[in-house]
Amino acid sequence: MLDWVTKDGKLLLFARPMQSFSASFVSIFIAVYLSFLGLPLWQIGLVLTGGRLASTLFNMVAGFLADKVGRRRMLVFFGLIPVFAGVVYATMTNPYLLVPIAVVSTLGSRGGFGPVNMLEGVILAQACSDEKRTRLYAIRSTLNSVAVSAGSLFAGAIVILQGRFSLSVGASYMWMFGIYALLNLLTVALYSLLSDAAEVENPAEEALPLSPETRSNVLRLSLLFSVDSLGSGFVTQSLVSYWFFDRFGLGMDAIGTIFAASSLLAAVSFMLAARVSERIGLINTMVYSHLPANLMTMSIPYMPNLATSSTVYVGRSLLSQMDVPTRQSYTMAIVKPEERSRVAGIINLPRSLTSALGPSIAGAIMQFVGPSIPFLIAGGLKAAYDLGLYFMFRNVKPPEEEKSVA
Repeated sequence: MLDWVTKDGKLLLFARPMQSFSASFVSIFIAVYLSFLGLPLWQIGLVLTGGRLASTLFNMVAGFLADKVGRRRMLVFFGLIPVFAGVVYATMTNPYLLVPIAVVSTLGSRGGFGPVNMLEGVILAQACSDEKRTRLYAIRSTLNSVAVSAGSLFAGAIVILQGRFSLSVGASYMWMFGIYALLNLLTVALYSLLSDAAEVENPAEEALPLSPETRSNVLRLSLLFSVDSLGSGFVTQSLVSYWFFDRFGLGMDAIGTIFAASSLLAAVSFMLAARVSERIGLINTMVYSHLPANLMTMSIPYMPNLATSSTVYVGRSLLSQMDVPTRQSYTMAIVKPEERSRVAGIINLPRSLTSALGPSIAGAIMQFVGPSIPFLIAGGLKAAYDLGLYFMFRNVKPPEEEKSVA
């Protein structure tokens, strides 16, 4: 099974679900927990923004140092940061300490710690052949999504801890953070088992400058991904979770169920993306699936009741995530192997910066203007990204598509 994937690729496929599972359940209740500690919504938005800015900095460091220091060492180092955060949150309640820890460790991100995700993607790009690359990213994204779904359901354990075990609200959250720390520690253990094959192939004494073609592609992709990430920042899982909590009075168990169903449908879409992209190409798959999903995003808060709002939110997941494995595969495919770490770091820099702006702006808009406005802004920005991507890159083919044309 998966005999076409290297040992390192398989290790990363095992590691991803554990980190995603833990990050998922924490991202669902972190905004509610910070509210429980006394922070107003606009400050919570700033915390989420700060986390994304920290992730931006770490992404940049990882992108430019990974091939010098070693990708495995960087994964272990960055993997230990969520472990530290989980331990602190499991043992302390002082918001003056917890807020900066949340910022540094990006606790509001359901996909896990930024530089770890980036480095995993770079290593996976050389864990199989070009023809199987998109399929490998799709498998990773599927495992990630199933883990996120399970983590969303696991967020409901807070209710069980409070009811069956008579824990206080604060104590139940602290237990969950302890589980978060343990799972991330296991992930770090898997990272430490990676072989030398995970490092850059044929490393040079000094990194050569990016080729002119790569620079052009990176500049345009950075611009487009920044627009998409800005839109995503307006509807992070933490803020959407708070929206369901505030508008419909849902508990963590019900909110977790909504996100679990959404993630399961996303898991289906990932494998569809791999198959569809083999027929119509990576760019077409990204655009044709993503654009309708963004129109659905804009309609969510204007549905008449909880049933319809949650149905549209869950339904859009069948389309909205098909661009994830295809985008990762495409970005790694159109650059040289020795450029991948740097390109990933460069592209993630503006993408993370604009993504960081979204939560703070959305938090202020939700509190002072209206809770529905961020959905409109998010859908509009992400639709603009789809159109730009199609018209700028429809003729830039990855190697496997050039072979099929030839």
